[in-house]
Amino acid sequence: MPIKINFAFKAETKTCHRFETGERPDQMTIYLKKKIVEEAGINPKKGITITVEERS
Repeated sequence: MPIKINFAFKAETKTCHRFETGERPDQMTIYLKKKIVEEAGINPKKGITITVEERS
């Protein structure tokens, strides 16, 4: 069964957008390349949802 995790936009670097979810010690961070986010038409300031599932 897939897991959906909501990440909020936290910051940007020269090449990436940084998204975070949760509070320490359970906090998770993900960095996505700006180019990939922009090509997908995603507004990073709105946050993202990541779906995690086992690879078949």
